[in-house]
Amino acid sequence: MAKVVLLHGLYMHGTVMWPLARRLEKLGWETECLSYNSVAIEPEALFDRLSNALPHDQPNYFIGHSLGGVMLYHYAHQRALTVDSRIVTLGSPLQGAAIAKRLAEWGLSALMGNAGEHGLLNGDCLRWRSPAALGSLAGRSGLGVGALLGALNEPSDGTVAVSETEVEGMADHIILPTTHTSMLLAEQTAVQCDHFLRHGQFQASACS
Repeated sequence: MAKVVLLHGLYMHGTVMWPLARRLEKLGWETECLSYNSVAIEPEALFDRLSNALPHDQPNYFIGHSLGGVMLYHYAHQRALTVDSRIVTLGSPLQGAAIAKRLAEWGLSALMGNAGEHGLLNGDCLRWRSPAALGSLAGRSGLGVGALLGALNEPSDGTVAVSETEVEGMADHIILPTTHTSMLLAEQTAVQCDHFLRHGQFQASACS
C-alpha cells in the first residue's frame, strides 16, 4: 500500500501521531510521523522534508493535526501536488483559532512562538485552491482548554471550533464526537482518514 505522512500540532512531537499511525498501518498503509519545532517554524525546510518523505511514484498523502493541518494547507498551495493527492486535516483551525486570539488579547502570544504568523492568528486559509483533495475532520465534544478560557461559545472539540475547521473548496467535512486530543486515539478517526485517502471523501458527510 502507499505511504502517508502525518504531521503533529502545536507544542507536540511526532510521537503523538503514533497511535493513529499504528491504526492506519493495520489498514494497510505505510506511515511516517514527522517532527518539527512548532514554535519556531521554518516553512521551506518543513516543506522540503514533507516532499522528500514520500516516494515519487505515488500520489501525495498527508494527515495533519491542528497546526499540522494548517501547515499542510500552506504546503499544498506552495508546492506542486498532483490531482490524485489527498490531505486530511484533524481539528485544524483553517480559519484561525479563537483560543490563539484570546492569548494574544492577554498579551501571551509569545507562548505560541511564530505559529501565530502561520495561520493560528490571522486565519489566512481563505479557500482551498490546490489540485489535491482536502478532507477536514472536526471534533464536537466541547471539552478542552478553549472552553476553559472562554474563547469558544459554539460547537467545538474544546480547543478548535467546528466552524474554524471549514474552508471553501474542501472536498469533504465530517464531525466526530471527540475532543481535540482524543480524535488522535479514536478508531473512527483512522477509519475516516483511510476512507478519504482511498476515495477522496469520508464515509458520511456528517457523523453523530
